[in-house]
Amino acid sequence: MRPFLLAFASFCLLLSFGVQARPLFDRGETITLTSPTDGVRLHGLLRLPVGTGPFPAAVLLAERGADAEDPSSADNRLLNSLADHLVSRGIAVLRLQERGLGGSEGSATTTTMAERSADAIAALNYLRTRPQIDVTHLGLIGHGEGGNVALLAGAQPLAPTFVVALAAAGLSGRELLAAQPVMYGKVLGQDSTDVQRQHQYQRELLAAGQEAVKMRAHGSNAAQVQTYLDQQRLRQKAALRRDDEARVKHQRAMLEIVRQTTDNAQAQAILGNMLRQRYPGIAPADVQASVRTLTTPAYRSFLVFDPQPSLAAVRCPVLLLQGEEDAAVNAAVNLPLLKKGLRANPRVAELRLPGLNHALEITGAEAAGLVPAPISPDVQTNIHTWIISQK
Repeated sequence: MRPFLLAFASFCLLLSFGVQARPLFDRGETITLTSPTDGVRLHGLLRLPVGTGPFPAAVLLAERGADAEDPSSADNRLLNSLADHLVSRGIAVLRLQERGLGGSEGSATTTTMAERSADAIAALNYLRTRPQIDVTHLGLIGHGEGGNVALLAGAQPLAPTFVVALAAAGLSGRELLAAQPVMYGKVLGQDSTDVQRQHQYQRELLAAGQEAVKMRAHGSNAAQVQTYLDQQRLRQKAALRRDDEARVKHQRAMLEIVRQTTDNAQAQAILGNMLRQRYPGIAPADVQASVRTLTTPAYRSFLVFDPQPSLAAVRCPVLLLQGEEDAAVNAAVNLPLLKKGLRANPRVAELRLPGLNHALEITGAEAAGLVPAPISPDVQTNIHTWIISQK
């Protein structure tokens, strides 16, 4: 077990003996605010540190569809643990509930990126009315799509004084969605063609290992066996690369159907046929759920979203933070694009952390018996340190 996993195992044991991860004495209150765009009433949870303030503060913006009251969500585990850390160290936190969730009015399936950005500004304006808040040190922290919402808000009048974007996208919505392992809103059935291919590759690797044993038994030297194994691995990598390219091509074609076909019923019929052709064993319920997801107003809005045009107007300090093992938003592709868009801003910092996934969890932790996978403590420490340094 790697050293940091051992450390987390010890941490989990401490929790089992009653050590509390959440601060015991911070003050939490449910708040309600109104979005200026359409009068939608939004709920949130404001947590204030111990003391009189005024405190630095941040509004937390989640991935789309992440209900703050759902403890099973990896996005919520990330934001809740981050909130605990910040509040315990003197930073107030407002967790804003997305439209249609947690008592907020509206619908998550119809909310556009522009509306989410306006909601974030409304949350900042609410905090500016609170005497406990330091209005000169008031920012936004967003994860995934929430990170892009924070950057959008950073380009608006009455912008935050800082932005922390966790796993935000630099690609357009269309390109980001096409490249994701799952763009349909859920993992398709285990009888899908993609899963069958993965099982086939695993069987081929096992067969290659067995063949290597036979080669040794029949007199092949170590170099010959290693050459054979290297050839098999290269063939596997090439096959996986072709499969990935085929998946992206298929997903890009589906997104193009959504873009060109404004009639939902027609688009859903075409998309359903494309899914059944690629995944012959897919359940009818999965087809319907997937095509409905692809044609919601919110999905259509993100499909045409391009983060680049607004980035040049972001003048406040920005921290871009992402895990290198992020399968949903590739760090090597998206971080350079974000930095390119922000190149006129001299106060941009970048942190790319190894061994972390999209939710900034430690990869491999579950295999070591830590379920759910823990959030990296480096994430919380780095964010707190950076926020404090912006005074």
